[in-house]
Amino acid sequence: MKDCTYCKYADWQRTTTGRLHPSGDGKCSYNYRLPDLPQSMWWLGKEPPKPYGRWITRKQLLDDHCVYFLREMQ
Repeated sequence: MKDCTYCKYADWQRTTTGRLHPSGDGKCSYNYRLPDLPQSMWWLGKEPPKPYGRWITRKQLLDDHCVYFLREMQ
């Protein structure tokens, strides 16, 4: 899906009354973890890279389909 609106991992901003915020902003709560490397390899700088971003919006489509999209059960 190119739209996170109904994704299980979408954590949308809400108003004080619990409704979806009109800004349409939120963040992806998917806990991405890199697989472990074999002992003969290492990450440059000895630390694995960290994902950046997580910000999503209901007002704009993603550039490509999200492989982690999972429809939220209602």
